[in-house]
Amino acid sequence: MLHPHTLLSTLLLAFTGAVAAAAEPALWDLAKNDIPAAQQSGAVEKSDGVVKLRDGASFAVPAEAFPDQKNFTVQVTLSLDALVQDAVFSVMNKQSADKDDGFAMFFNYKDKPYYARQVNSVVNKILMVGGALNGRNEPEINKPVTFTMAVRNGLATFYIDDAPIKKCFMELIPNDGPMWIGRNDNAKSKTMPVTVHSAKVFGSSYSYVSKKEATGEFPRGAVAGKGWALDVPKIDHPEWPKVLIYGDSISVGYSGSFIAEMLKQHVYVFHCVHFVGGDVPEQALTEMAGRFKFDAVVFNNGLHSLGWTPDKVPDSLVLERMQKLARCFKTGAPQAKIFYLMTTPHTAARPAPNKPVTAFGDKNAVVLRLNTLSAQVMKQEGIEVIDAYALFAAHLDLAAGDNFHWQKQASELLSQEISHHVLPVVKKEK
Repeated sequence: MLHPHTLLSTLLLAFTGAVAAAAEPALWDLAKNDIPAAQQSGAVEKSDGVVKLRDGASFAVPAEAFPDQKNFTVQVTLSLDALVQDAVFSVMNKQSADKDDGFAMFFNYKDKPYYARQVNSVVNKILMVGGALNGRNEPEINKPVTFTMAVRNGLATFYIDDAPIKKCFMELIPNDGPMWIGRNDNAKSKTMPVTVHSAKVFGSSYSYVSKKEATGEFPRGAVAGKGWALDVPKIDHPEWPKVLIYGDSISVGYSGSFIAEMLKQHVYVFHCVHFVGGDVPEQALTEMAGRFKFDAVVFNNGLHSLGWTPDKVPDSLVLERMQKLARCFKTGAPQAKIFYLMTTPHTAARPAPNKPVTAFGDKNAVVLRLNTLSAQVMKQEGIEVIDAYALFAAHLDLAAGDNFHWQKQASELLSQEISHHVLPVVKKEK
């Protein structure tokens, strides 16, 4: 294993090499440029081109470093000096206080669950989640990580250590403010002590290219609005049918094989990973459903509602919430054929590490109740039901063993079942 100092030197040399290859000096470089007192907040400790930020301290890259806000690249390399529970650190924040413009990139820390640790990218004050520091593992102390945002013709892509985590298909709105490092939007939020090893801004002639960039025939990116975000395809064939899928981690499971199969049939798939665990965000979901002219919509909701027991959430409230959710899609996409995917079973744990699941879980009665009530709503609203519950109940051996999720083979079966319902509709319409 490399010593931390050796690793840091290697990373910074590689970073410097990339700059040299671009044949363009940085427009602003932490190692060479001073930080004016007016662009510092708190105790900013700078020595030999490296800045230590403690106790919420922050500093800014001046607005003059961004002469062309449709074409530029920002790279910040930092390491965590300590992990602070429920803390947030803003790697870059160039947003107006009173307008929906600019960009930001920040991450949080929670000791568990791992999926609560997220790196967030923001364009025009629209939040998009993508990636995590060190995946499912704890972020490493004193390990340098490079955060990059490359804007090309007004469209931003965010990277962690050269790996793209979010590509945006919505144009960045510029502003004349500086870019802050370490300043959170919420001044009361806890932050983390970090060491900023490098911060550079490059102009329009710098071409940032990552070897980890996806180069497939059908690239995907993000389009978002207030309270919603869609994973969308790059549309080269406007005449192809368009299908929206909405749901929790079950939709994440089947989306990969479903998207691939639909592309073979010349159908575009748009994906919103979201769920309703309480009140329905009607305005946001209706706006999302109307963002593109969808030919079909498939939505599910339930695994995050297993706390909706009769003593806490009466039948009348479940019916009301499901009706509101269904009507968001009907109102936003009145031209689309809409399908509801029944909530999948809650399963027991594996009887032994190498043994398949053989039984339902202790919350499966809640699933059955939610499905019964949802079926009533869908019948009333004229929405066709796809019975994912029955499909998976017959294949408990394909459960992942964590009570909620399923193995790849199960997700592929679900993808096939959804395709069986959706394809005749969208191909017939076209």
